[in-house]
Amino acid sequence: MEAAWAGLVRYLRASPTDVVVLPEMPFCEWEMFRHRSVDLAAWRAALSAHDAMMPRLAELETRLVLSSRPVEVQDKRLNQAFSWTRTGGYRGARAKYYLPDEPDGWEASWFERGDREFSPQAAGPVRVGFQLCTELLFSHAAWEIGHGGGQLIAAPRATGGHRRWSMAACLAAIMAGCFVASTNRRSYESDAFAGRSWLVSPEGEILVETSADSPFQTAEVDFSAVDQARLTYPRNLIIP
Repeated sequence: MEAAWAGLVRYLRASPTDVVVLPEMPFCEWEMFRHRSVDLAAWRAALSAHDAMMPRLAELETRLVLSSRPVEVQDKRLNQAFSWTRTGGYRGARAKYYLPDEPDGWEASWFERGDREFSPQAAGPVRVGFQLCTELLFSHAAWEIGHGGGQLIAAPRATGGHRRWSMAACLAAIMAGCFVASTNRRSYESDAFAGRSWLVSPEGEILVETSADSPFQTAEVDFSAVDQARLTYPRNLIIP
């Protein structure tokens, strides 16, 4: 992780950008979630790892960081989306609602359900909605974000390489009429996480895609495309 972080810092120094989207819970190991029983020592280590990295977000040459992290609120373990801005610091958002419970991640065993509503929120100058990993597969969530005025869906992931993920990102963009940035973990010693992060246009076109050889990608977007997309099919349908 430290080597990847250093690479990202170098990349952004050479190519500063306005918005950075990181993968799902990027600062802890995932192996603990492959055990169904909750290891409280591992949980506390995951909390500490993310606590330690929050101040280091300032090392990134960006105005806005979007991701998720483990938190504990009123004795409930949650996977919480967040935004970070250089001027306002950390701000928690909605917590993950759709939680898988299978060998690749016993998330429903580790986490409490979060928020069923997918309303976007202001994050700096951008209205952002979050669909965390599995949530990207639920198109009604993207519809809700779009009708709430979202301009960008941040969809941090920890997934394999099945085509469902790129298809879901494109459908979310089409349903919401906004941009989708879906970022994934990458494994280099196993095939657990496939990488492949995308930025998708409001019309469902993949604008940029990362790879093992090109782990960071930047694109310039015009949010007026969101306003135009909202006037067209299928975003202009009236749903009773």
